[in-house]
Amino acid sequence: MEKIRVLFKKLTAYDHFLVFLIILTILKIINVFIIEGKEEGLHFAILGFGLIMISSVLHLVFSKLFDKNKKYLHSLISTFLIILMLSHADPEPLRGVLILLLLYVSKFFITYKKQTIFNPVVFTIGGITLLALFVPFLEVPPLNFNGIDIRFPIFGKNIPLPLLPIILALIFNVDGVKKHPLAISFIASSLLLGFFINAYNTDHFSYVIITSFIGAAIIVEPKTSPIKNKEQIFFGVIMALFITGLTELKAPNPTIIGLFIGNIGYFSFKKLILQTKKTD
Repeated sequence: MEKIRVLFKKLTAYDHFLVFLIILTILKIINVFIIEGKEEGLHFAILGFGLIMISSVLHLVFSKLFDKNKKYLHSLISTFLIILMLSHADPEPLRGVLILLLLYVSKFFITYKKQTIFNPVVFTIGGITLLALFVPFLEVPPLNFNGIDIRFPIFGKNIPLPLLPIILALIFNVDGVKKHPLAISFIASSLLLGFFINAYNTDHFSYVIITSFIGAAIIVEPKTSPIKNKEQIFFGVIMALFITGLTELKAPNPTIIGLFIGNIGYFSFKKLILQTKKTD
């Protein structure tokens, strides 16, 4: 027991975050087996394993050629996020490979004076989504957060088991990266806005789970989100408003497109503040 306690203390916020994503991925695979059958379950399990292997090879190649300081742990986290967010029913595996290639282009090259501009997952899926609007043969990536909203029949009731690891991630992982003001302001604002746009009419648990996942796993990405508490609260509320607006306008992949534009906005804001301080 003591060894487990010591090991737990040695784990970083990123280690905990990876465990959180692995748990959600396992739950999603089990859910696909239960709901859609053995064939679909095996398809998703093999697809997920394949993407992890391809991602590992890409990380090895890119890090050897361009930057050995990039951590494999961070690449794994991005890969698991993609597996969780994209529809398991996507019939086009080449799109998955293209997404992973763009993921590493973002991680290694889309920077400005060594500053990260985009959350790599947001840049990858958002970039392809925007390109698909103008390139006829390129389809919009089938983003699907329903894989996060998984119910398991326990004692005759459908229990949303993913809600437990999401809550634990909000308590511990988000605290580890010091982003509680951002996560809470985004989730609270999104849930309030959901009430006004009748987002709860179909299934209130789905809306809560998916919104909480975005707040716990995506918007809090340390390198592309605010550090100061007031800026975090402002960013969280603005992103909730923006994503809700895009959803009402039926924009493709509104959550990712909202965060994509939000990354650009916050990066521009940081540059403006730095320039203002230099001129003062």
